[in-house]
Amino acid sequence: MSEPEKDTRPMAEQAYDCLYQKIMLCEYLPGQELKEKFLLEDTGFGRTPLREALLLLQREKMVEIFPRKGMRVTPITEKSANDLYQARKLIEPTVIEEYKSLYSKGKLLQYQQKFHQTMGGPDLDRFLLDIDFHSFLIAITDNSALIEMYEKLMVIQVRLAMYATLKNCISSREDDLGQHCAIIDALLRENVNDIRDSVILHINHSMIRSLNP
Repeated sequence: MSEPEKDTRPMAEQAYDCLYQKIMLCEYLPGQELKEKFLLEDTGFGRTPLREALLLLQREKMVEIFPRKGMRVTPITEKSANDLYQARKLIEPTVIEEYKSLYSKGKLLQYQQKFHQTMGGPDLDRFLLDIDFHSFLIAITDNSALIEMYEKLMVIQVRLAMYATLKNCISSREDDLGQHCAIIDALLRENVNDIRDSVILHINHSMIRSLNP
């Protein structure tokens, strides 16, 4: 058996990927205090790469650093969650309606098949496919500023979904599948009213699940 290929990237980049994944998957919970000693032991990286990685995560608003006081994973507040969903409801229906005739019908059918395939898989696979699908719907604009902004929103969305799962606020997989299929069906028919209704229903469903205490 061949040995796994050694990661030759800079240690700071490896440390960043490690911390990023732990935050995204809620291994480090929203609002959790992060002590340097704990991070050194938990990740196996040295102080310098960890500090460089944490500064990058701070710029991306995934970590909060308080000089001489400590640091923590950026909390998910009710306001930040509401802001996320308000932004999504302003952006997604408008974009999808405007570009409805430009989406590849074949690509939409491929996503429909993928949603069916992830029904019995891990929650994370479903969440990542959800993000990929919605990002595809926004990428049609070819607007780099909008796409970059939307990608940042989706980082918060994955954290919210994972955190809701940890709190046992697990959505019905059949509901999620039905909502995605309704969006795809409306797009295949290019029906403006159904597109808007199905997108807003899906976002509202996600919002209620995420804000459930």
